[in-house]
Amino acid sequence: MTETLFERYKEALRTGHVAVLRGRLEDAAVAYREAISITADRAVPRTALGSVQLRLGDPQDALDAFDGALALEPDDDASLLGRAQALVVLRRTGEAALGYDHLAGVRAAHARLSDAAEAARRALAIEPTDERRERHARLVEELRTTAGEAVAEGAAAPATAEPADWEPPEMADAEPTAPEPRPDPEALVLALEEAAARGDAESAAAAALAAARAHREEGQVDAAFDACLLGIGVRPGDVDLHLLLADLAVDRGWTGQAGDAYRQLLRLADLDGDAAGADLVRRTAAARLPNDPPFAPR
Repeated sequence: MTETLFERYKEALRTGHVAVLRGRLEDAAVAYREAISITADRAVPRTALGSVQLRLGDPQDALDAFDGALALEPDDDASLLGRAQALVVLRRTGEAALGYDHLAGVRAAHARLSDAAEAARRALAIEPTDERRERHARLVEELRTTAGEAVAEGAAAPATAEPADWEPPEMADAEPTAPEPRPDPEALVLALEEAAARGDAESAAAAALAAARAHREEGQVDAAFDACLLGIGVRPGDVDLHLLLADLAVDRGWTGQAGDAYRQLLRLADLDGDAAGADLVRRTAAARLPNDPPFAPR
């Protein structure tokens, strides 16, 4: 590639990234396609295009872009993850499970045991098999062993003993309360699929929202993203799902993307005359992005 072509490529890529940060996803897609047209041997713009297409609600185009990126870089983590997510939205569950299998193997090969275990868990949840159960259990055990060794190496200082006259505080004489059972995210995803199959978009979106929240409480941000995307695929205009998707972006540290999402939701609520919805978006955004002036209380 000549220097002039490379500069054009970099400028197209930069334009795409800036458009994403500004929430102009269609413009971003145009810029990334331009970058791809300038050079056919780079995976980055294809991966970026796939992510944008997934957010635009076009999982098939997203899948094509991720496949193009993986043809150039077969073990690229972002492309593998995006491809699996696109397959989930397309309900090609068998292929999605295989995609997560491969992602787990790539992450394990790079000693990313926690991420590998999460990818293996998602493959198991989508399509359970004995082989996947064994693989997930093996990765979890490796992760525990590694964590235990790290703790042992760091435990140089002896524990401080309690004073000889110390006594434990009195416990309140109360009947122990059984904890509330945790919702099963995978059962909720199954309920989502069943509701979608019978054309009940409202129930499907509610199940997706509950599944995403349950995954989030367990620290499984990627799985929560998947559940949100599934729900949005059934009910594209569901504000609660889009709001949670923005919250998950904040969880990942993607504050620019989250801010754009909150602003877009706020614009939509204002256009619809939905004062309560606009207030909910504004309060949520102000709590999650307190340094973002547009969401300061009015």
